[in-house]
Amino acid sequence: MIRTAEQYLETINDGREIWCLGEKVKDVRTHPTMSSIIQTTAMDFVLPNHPNFRHLFVTQDEDGEDINFLLTSPKSAEDLLRRRECYIAGIRAGGGVVVHCMGSDALAAFAVVAQLMDGKLGTNYVERVKNYQRMLQKQDLAITGAITDVKGDRSLKPSQQKQHQDYYLRVVDQNKDGIVVRGAKVHISCTPGANELLCLPCRTHGEADKEYALAFATPANAPGIKLLGVEPVTRTYGEEGNVDFPKSSHFQPPECLIIFDDVFVPWERVFMCGEWQFSRNMAYAFASYHRLFGSCKMIGKLEILTGAAALMAEYNGVDREDHIRKKLAWMAMITETVALLGKAACLDPETEFGSDVVMPNRMAINASKYTFASNFHQMCQYLQDISGGLAATVPSYRDWINPEIQPYIEKYLSARDGIPTENRLRMLRLAKDYTSNFYQIDTIHGEGSMAAQQMFLYSSADWGKMKAAAQRAAHVDGWQDHPIYGKLPVIEEVKMPPVDETYAAIPKTAK
Repeated sequence: MIRTAEQYLETINDGREIWCLGEKVKDVRTHPTMSSIIQTTAMDFVLPNHPNFRHLFVTQDEDGEDINFLLTSPKSAEDLLRRRECYIAGIRAGGGVVVHCMGSDALAAFAVVAQLMDGKLGTNYVERVKNYQRMLQKQDLAITGAITDVKGDRSLKPSQQKQHQDYYLRVVDQNKDGIVVRGAKVHISCTPGANELLCLPCRTHGEADKEYALAFATPANAPGIKLLGVEPVTRTYGEEGNVDFPKSSHFQPPECLIIFDDVFVPWERVFMCGEWQFSRNMAYAFASYHRLFGSCKMIGKLEILTGAAALMAEYNGVDREDHIRKKLAWMAMITETVALLGKAACLDPETEFGSDVVMPNRMAINASKYTFASNFHQMCQYLQDISGGLAATVPSYRDWINPEIQPYIEKYLSARDGIPTENRLRMLRLAKDYTSNFYQIDTIHGEGSMAAQQMFLYSSADWGKMKAAAQRAAHVDGWQDHPIYGKLPVIEEVKMPPVDETYAAIPKTAK
């Protein structure tokens, strides 16, 4: 089925235990610091019902019923490209698919690793994942992925922690009906708006840590789950929020610290339990999918930053200056590079571990993520530079609508003739909001830190190919057996006539 936004909103008023600013939240839909963010998460259910996007978001299951495409497993490059287009459309619309992104990525990772474990161990995880996936599709549930553990002392493995053993989510008991889990997950986006939490390891585990090799799904309102919602940076909504905080008042997913206080999970919802050898595969598969979302998310962000810089250059009358155009050209290059690398990751997918579920190309998608993360601060600097100091001290919307002082703002904060002062003020507020600390930190660490991308990039690189290229160029043996460089013809295969040595000015070839 495909639910409407109104139907979705009804489902999250389900008695879940959620806290924000030290108080228990009665209803996330009406809470003053969460309601507008929840309104944004509801876009996940607006887009599939919208005539311009239904073809993108809606597909059919084996029974011929309409389901959300993001709740299916990608089986081809075309599926990955469609998934990418769903993400891009949602972000450009103002924050859609913010609920489904992490959950869809976790669900795809479940499918990949279930096939691997069943093939190696004879388990029945594939059937469990498929049954759970069908349930999600039939009920059209909002899902999020609970990945990052709180970690404690990062120099120690999960079982070696000194203060307690619950810094990583773990199994503390099990019986014929299911398992009991304890621990916490942190930085989990959009949890207040999710129906289901899909939990999986965030790192490789050894045998000593097998109780932490754990993947499962649970309703967000299950007994024992406590959601500690992080306060959004801004709490101003309506027209005032639209002007003063045009992005963060609506598109700042409410992060959560999720406490699992001895939560029971039935076996049919458990997709890994103690198979420590495969925790790395689960974390790796999720990261590959989620960095595809991160790349798509940044397309929208970078387009906004680059467009805002171009408009501020026009508004300030400096758009013809050479140094401004160089900055804008660089911003456009980074924006398009991120988009093209993400698209390339879908066009050249990987089938890992023999699974029929495809994953984005590891090198391309990590290169996309690293490109925007490593250049985002420079993007912000250029926007701030082109906007000028008013990006820091621009008056608020309340100042603008005050009839006593608006004439002075109109007179002294105008710039290029023909540009409404209000337009300039709105764009300055956007520059101030979008280059704030939240977005700068989120961009670096969201979907994995830059160090994580570097590890993936190193492990994904075809070092054999690059070493063979260097060996061939330097005439060092070792390249001849390489499948690419070893098959190439060499210059010496061209039979030339003897050299004419009558040219006295040309030095003779050394013997």
